[in-house]
Amino acid sequence: MAASPVAGTTETTVTAVGLDAYEGEVIEFGYADPRQAGGFEVLDLALIQNGEATLRATLAAPLDAEFVVVTDKGPRASGIVEPGVSHELNADGSAMTFSGGNYQALIGRVDANDAVEERLRDVYRDHDDPLARVLALRRAWKDRSGAWRETEDSEQMAVLAELDQALGDNLSIDLINALIDSRDEASAKAIRDFTAFNLAGEEVRLRDVLRENRYTLVEFWASWCGPCIAEIPYLQEAYERFRKSGFEILAVNLDDDPENWRVASEEDYDINWLNVSDNQAFGSPVAKLYRVVAIPANFLVSTEGKTVARRLRGTNLSETLAGLLDH
Repeated sequence: MAASPVAGTTETTVTAVGLDAYEGEVIEFGYADPRQAGGFEVLDLALIQNGEATLRATLAAPLDAEFVVVTDKGPRASGIVEPGVSHELNADGSAMTFSGGNYQALIGRVDANDAVEERLRDVYRDHDDPLARVLALRRAWKDRSGAWRETEDSEQMAVLAELDQALGDNLSIDLINALIDSRDEASAKAIRDFTAFNLAGEEVRLRDVLRENRYTLVEFWASWCGPCIAEIPYLQEAYERFRKSGFEILAVNLDDDPENWRVASEEDYDINWLNVSDNQAFGSPVAKLYRVVAIPANFLVSTEGKTVARRLRGTNLSETLAGLLDH
């Protein structure tokens, strides 16, 4: 059943009606989550009585949820649930529709439009409300059949990075990132090898770095990127703490001016880990190889060449390394 309220959350209520044909069955309320066994997180269950059921959950932010009557060919629906809002599910035979709330009015109107992809793009690209943008972005990750897409375009990844900065801790962003991670894990792809040059003009090859260390962080950054610079103290802390235990950082700089790269590396921030660039900014073959369209971005890679974590920001890097290196 629904969890007890916690700080920063507000209860939402969904009332289902018109379910007389499914008397005594159970209706389920949850959301798709590739991190869970079965790919679904259940928020609440309710028994259908007199054709009705009431579902509840505590939420910190609007969420794209799914509802299904758990029986053979039971009706299902999706909708944007909001904290503190009362929603309604209306069943008509084998169909079920969801209503209530400002975000559902916006996203539902988009879904009802013939040009769904274009309308969703308009919302996640240009809407004033970042919560509306992230909800539209997650919807855009599905194709017309409702299946999750196998690829994402560079604009979507850039929007995701922007919203990650704007919203901070947000379940919808976590779910998009989990989808990307699970897809990569499912494909069992090894990290992509590359060669680049350091400030001394010496060739550095990722494969060689991996072979010499237990874990290597491939970190994309630039001197003009404020969030990248904000990460440097955390990188320095992790490097000093774990370098003798087999941890290395291979920074890939995306400046287009080699002097800006040099000054940032040697004078401004005293970067003492491996640091390479081809000074082609986002046109860099390495950035394209990793589909990096927004920074900071990073990949923690094992000596076998497998990605074990991504987007390690702030103290998450040291915490992850402590678990991996038994500190």
